Amino acid sequence: MHTTDTKGAAGSSAAAGGAPSAPPLPPSYDDVISGLQDEAGEGSTSTSNRRENVEQAGPFGNRVPKPSAPQQSGESQPLISSYLPPDPYAARDADALSSRDFFGSLEYKRTSKGYSSSDRWLNSDARALLRFLNECNERPRVTIEVVGSHDENRVTDSVRTENGQVRRDTQTRRETVVDFKFTMELTPFIHEKGSLYAARSPVTNQPMDIRDIVQSYVDSDNALKEIRVAKKAIWDYDAVRREIARVVREAGYPHNVLVTFPMAQDCIKVKSNAMVSRVWRHPITSFLCCISCACLVGWPIERAATSKWRNMIASDFVVMLSPQDYVNRHADFIRSQITWSPTSLD
Repeated sequence: MHTTDTKGAAGSSAAAGGAPSAPPLPPSYDDVISGLQDEAGEGSTSTSNRRENVEQAGPFGNRVPKPSAPQQSGESQPLISSYLPPDPYAARDADALSSRDFFGSLEYKRTSKGYSSSDRWLNSDARALLRFLNECNERPRVTIEVVGSHDENRVTDSVRTENGQVRRDTQTRRETVVDFKFTMELTPFIHEKGSLYAARSPVTNQPMDIRDIVQSYVDSDNALKEIRVAKKAIWDYDAVRREIARVVREAGYPHNVLVTFPMAQDCIKVKSNAMVSRVWRHPITSFLCCISCACLVGWPIERAATSKWRNMIASDFVVMLSPQDYVNRHADFIRSQITWSPTSLD
């Protein structure tokens, strides 16, 4: 302690006398490291504070103040909030879409029997279902098929051996021979658009409202439900048969004349989109039902489940030509198709 005091006194007297003092000692290693750590801590804190207070905004990087975070309440917040995805069909407006966009958003098929669909939208929106029925209400395809035939006795001989003896048997059977067969188109004479109408109520015997029928189908929880619209061409078919038979008789044909009216594209069907319905309609299910005889139980159940809306809606189409006028226009064609040779009848 005495030495230290002496040196301090000597240093003070030297400084007062103007003599040069000794250079200060450099900082130690520990002092340097401690200072660097302090500066780094202060710099990172200030930088993070600046970043929290400003954020980039706009295409040119204008710096604007960042809004402060809301204060946390005392209640605990769930990590994942409950979220139900919106129904994709709820936002659709069936009446606002064009015909092309409407059919473009549906899954449907057009076969020789007509339009069919099991789209989910049609099974959940009554307006979409009603528009689908109206848009697909095109005229059916109707053809007139004329067949001339007669019956003949056919004699066949057969040879067989019995007890070493050869026996010859003769059999006579009746066969139908087709002399001519042709078809004519009625479709061009059918009006392009038909009129949908509902069946009568079994309670009041008054026509039901189509909108109510469609809404009841949409609201039903029946997994095998199906709504079907049958198309009909209104015409006097018996008069057509008589007129065609008259022209054929005038051409000299004396045998049987059969006139039928095959129809195509005469049905609109919308089926349930439920998994049970899709599995039941699969070809593999039909095959398994046939080989296991389960169809004896399954088909009656299906018919009972789908019969409620089967005949509730129908559509009529008007034929814009009378039977007499139609046959008179095609009389020459009918005569040209009657080709036959007289044969002896037994």
